[in-house]
Amino acid sequence: MSQQLSNAQMDPWSTGTTAYRAALIIGMAGSLIGIILIVASGMTDTPALQTVGLVTLGIGMVSHLMGIGLRKRQAAHIIRARGAEEDAERNSA
Repeated sequence: MSQQLSNAQMDPWSTGTTAYRAALIIGMAGSLIGIILIVASGMTDTPALQTVGLVTLGIGMVSHLMGIGLRKRQAAHIIRARGAEEDAERNSA
């Protein structure tokens, strides 16, 4: 590539889609809440709380994986668009 990318162009948060940002926030919140519930269930010896915590933690992890997939798809689209631009520049010169 002839142009160098700035840090702002490579930052996934500022260049990511709304769905990507939502998946990350849901994933972080689910992971945090799940960990808190699991720790609380260990202190109170409540199996139901542990189950809810594990399910919440699992939802957080799945959401993170969805965010990775969304970002991968967006990155592939950006790479294809740049390739098309470079091809158009070569053909016009």
